[in-house]
Amino acid sequence: MAFNLETYIPRLKACRDYFAKLYSVSDLIDALLFSDLAISRQKLPDSLPELALSDSMMVDIQDFLSKQITAGMSELEIQQKVRPAEELDQLLGDYRQYLIERYGMFAYIAKPWINDLYTYLDGRPALEIMAGNGFLTAGLRQLQIDYPITATDNFDWKLMDRQMTPITKVVKMDASAAVEYYLKDVEVIVLSWSPQHANSDWLILNFLRVHHFFNRGGELIVIGEKNGVTNSKKFWQQAQLSVPVLLNQNWPRFDLVKDQVFTVK
Repeated sequence: MAFNLETYIPRLKACRDYFAKLYSVSDLIDALLFSDLAISRQKLPDSLPELALSDSMMVDIQDFLSKQITAGMSELEIQQKVRPAEELDQLLGDYRQYLIERYGMFAYIAKPWINDLYTYLDGRPALEIMAGNGFLTAGLRQLQIDYPITATDNFDWKLMDRQMTPITKVVKMDASAAVEYYLKDVEVIVLSWSPQHANSDWLILNFLRVHHFFNRGGELIVIGEKNGVTNSKKFWQQAQLSVPVLLNQNWPRFDLVKDQVFTVK
């Protein structure tokens, strides 16, 4: 079944009801539902487990289904018993797509990680570019209401048929323009999930090098999947990458996307 934003959570809840007594599975579904509930209330969610049916879960499901299917059932009746398991597997894989389309959350910003980021920044004034609906900046502001960070985004990514309001103040500004405008006032720039098919990330990195941002102690933090679904090929080829332990120890990686947190020069 193709992804459908409006039916996603009802379908997930239906799977939860079907597997209610299969606790290894229902607990996994609950993690998704609690995550969605927190984000819907403009709160940062907890980290997620891997959103996949493990081998042990599959054994549990097969045992569960064997008790649901009895002799004499028609092919249609059997399919109706099996379908929730097949549907759940797809729903788990679609959660990131749901977050993007429902909330404009591309990188999954969770509470444990934002605490690490807050510690890492150590009060340094920061600029977030391509901030989306502002979840990262909002998380820092929840920890310290007056944290010196400015969030910017041009909102070109927004789906035309859905109205999504940022959860904190996000200045409408192109990333390159924001870097040029705020550069003298910040020590850290944060860029998460830059588009894969645009060179804006490379242009920004080159601008920072030309203007000696790194020479004066500035830092660029990038969240993305190296040579994967984020950032341009040229960026990954030219960037000098480091992987800070503090910023990755609680970074949530729950699906096939293997994004990380890098510092870049």
